[in-house]
Amino acid sequence: MDKNVQKTVICIIISFVMISCSSAPQKSAPALSYNDEAFQRTANESGETSLRAGGESDDRMIAYTISLELAVKNTEDTREILIEQVKTNNGFIVRETDNYITTRIPLENVENFINTAKTLGTTENETKTGTDITDQYRDNVIRLENLKTVRDRYLALLEKANTVSDILSIERELERVNTQIEIMEGRIKYAESSVAYSNITVRYKEKAKPGPVGWIFYGLYRGVKWLFVWN
Repeated sequence: MDKNVQKTVICIIISFVMISCSSAPQKSAPALSYNDEAFQRTANESGETSLRAGGESDDRMIAYTISLELAVKNTEDTREILIEQVKTNNGFIVRETDNYITTRIPLENVENFINTAKTLGTTENETKTGTDITDQYRDNVIRLENLKTVRDRYLALLEKANTVSDILSIERELERVNTQIEIMEGRIKYAESSVAYSNITVRYKEKAKPGPVGWIFYGLYRGVKWLFVWN
């Protein structure tokens, strides 16, 4: 391989390795209420999504995971209503079984979906967590830009290559860089989707019904209550 070409390839490879080694950890955000400002999504003039999270700057990216457990009268009726509510709120189902549904709901419709789900039975447990993925997202965007710069350099170098061995060597590196670009683009799209659509799991089970003895004690309770408490 020509020495000048070889030196250029080595420099580009070093840049590529440095890009591949850079990373940033995720941060967990505290659980917040649906009515909190963190659940209010705004769009700037360029159409990019931003979130307000407890006084932080508007460009923080928070991915929410919500879990709701209900005791209901009829699980089949509950499942059908939840499926209909997913459609009504412009969401989509990730997984569905006889006793729970996992769905992705647009952030602006989360409160409406959860409030409707709660009317279907008695809430036994509810959890809300937020994960701050801002740093990881920004890091991936920077890495993607750097990878595209590396690709442009390889393409420019390919035009100057004179030998078959040089061409094959550069094309191999181009293929590797393009693979990394596709991976990074996928991570960025997934992060954007995680922020725009909250992950919600609703579990439901039938309410416990008293047996014969239970009904006897329930009747006694009602009778005693009637003797001492009049409306």
